[in-house]
Amino acid sequence: MFIAMWFFMSKFLSFIIISSFISLGLNAQQNAIVYYDYSFHPEKLSINKELKNAPKTEMNFFMKLAEEYAKQHKYILKFTPKEALYKVEAGIKPDELLDPSAWRISQWTFGKGVFYQNAPQRYILNQKTSMNQLYLVRDTIKSDWTISYEKRIIGGLKCYKATKKAKTKKGFDIEAWFTPEIPVPFGPGRFAGTPGLIVELNYGPHTLSLKKLTYKKHLKIKKPIEGKPISAVELKDLFFKKKWELYQKMQSRNR
Repeated sequence: MFIAMWFFMSKFLSFIIISSFISLGLNAQQNAIVYYDYSFHPEKLSINKELKNAPKTEMNFFMKLAEEYAKQHKYILKFTPKEALYKVEAGIKPDELLDPSAWRISQWTFGKGVFYQNAPQRYILNQKTSMNQLYLVRDTIKSDWTISYEKRIIGGLKCYKATKKAKTKKGFDIEAWFTPEIPVPFGPGRFAGTPGLIVELNYGPHTLSLKKLTYKKHLKIKKPIEGKPISAVELKDLFFKKKWELYQKMQSRNR
């Protein structure tokens, strides 16, 4: 009887120890750094035939230059099970720029500034400069994606398709491919809330796709703290207010 109980207890303890190690391993593998590749697909632009056949203009050159700059940047998402930080690292030296404006535009395709995402409290902090002021723009992580059963293998991970409509008529619809194998609701920029890590994101003609995924045993996410706190709605209202004030000043000067 004693031997049987001892055998049972030893097996039970072994199971608990093994389960603990598996759990620790899974938690460690949820700390990772994602590197994305950028690509541009002009065929997805809804341009009429006249513009498609038009000769190269200064604006065409500007957009082409911004596209080339965008391909050289590094798109990096660091995450733990609870937090994530996304940023774009410039891939070209400032003294090598042909057009600083095109360079700035190239970094804002998937959102301007640094993005911090918090899963338990379901919010995003976007640290960015707007109207010559540094802001901390707070918004919520919304689970308003439409999940499809359509699936693909990306980087060895089984992924499912999720989509959402653009908020404005001029905006692009968003298509994301996420993997439940990494159950965190994070993605590039302001795009989050899927039931798994976003490994590919399509925003109109712009695409970010998984280049490399590196797991880290220890990874610390640094939440941005500098900047004036403001909500996304408040900043939008402030922007239009400033724009209207500028318009009125210009009108008064022309009288």
